Amino acid sequence: MTKRRKNSLLWQAVPREGGPVSYLFGTMHVRDLRAFSWFRTACIFIEECEVFAAEFDFSQADHATLTATWTLPEGIILKQLLSRRAWKNLAFHARKKLGLPAEFFQNTHPMQVQVALTTALLREETSTSLDETLWAYARAKGKSTAGLETFEEQLELLRNMPLDMQVKNLNHFLKNYHNQRALIKRMLRWYQEGDIYQIHRAGRRDARWMRRSLLLERNERMARRFAELAQRQRVFAAVGAAHLAGSKGMLRLIKQAGFSVKPIPQHAP
Repeated sequence: MTKRRKNSLLWQAVPREGGPVSYLFGTMHVRDLRAFSWFRTACIFIEECEVFAAEFDFSQADHATLTATWTLPEGIILKQLLSRRAWKNLAFHARKKLGLPAEFFQNTHPMQVQVALTTALLREETSTSLDETLWAYARAKGKSTAGLETFEEQLELLRNMPLDMQVKNLNHFLKNYHNQRALIKRMLRWYQEGDIYQIHRAGRRDARWMRRSLLLERNERMARRFAELAQRQRVFAAVGAAHLAGSKGMLRLIKQAGFSVKPIPQHAP
């Protein structure tokens, strides 16, 4: 099989000993229409399945708890954590991209600040993100819904993320923020082309010192739960595209769990 044929966001997974046909799809948590190029293809295969599984069950989301989780411990403020240069860069970019002073983020975890500044470089053209839109589509079609992680597990991931690693990542991000717009354009192009290998490499670089907790451990957990579900029913699972490829990515782990996997080409819109 050529590399070109392997460029796909959508992969079929079938137990080698026989069983239901399931699908694993790489998605993005963005409202930028450039990321919706595979939406119609995904919907076609959602309709074939019994269960739609996202990274977590969106119906479990508790925004008040999430906001509290993103808040720094009492007595700690962001300005104390960042280098002087990083704080100056934050003040500039927060004002320019978000219309906010840097002080707005004084009590916010560094990783959430990075998410906010990254999101500011994307378009907000839909009312919900791509993964949430797929979830709603599946619910409208009467599909059962599930999560490959629980909302509490995602909260625990955030709570246990070492603060010094978050600070290190944000310092590096703010130092190189001028490169982010070009990177996002490349990411969206790779996504439209179904190039999960480039997306994986970019995701690894972006996670940097938090790679194990953000990618590797989650890959193992989500692949295991996908395999458990897909042994007995037709599942369509949508996870962040950076989780698919790589020697420790979900596709490799699902193969190791006893599944045959193959890419599905994009259907015409």
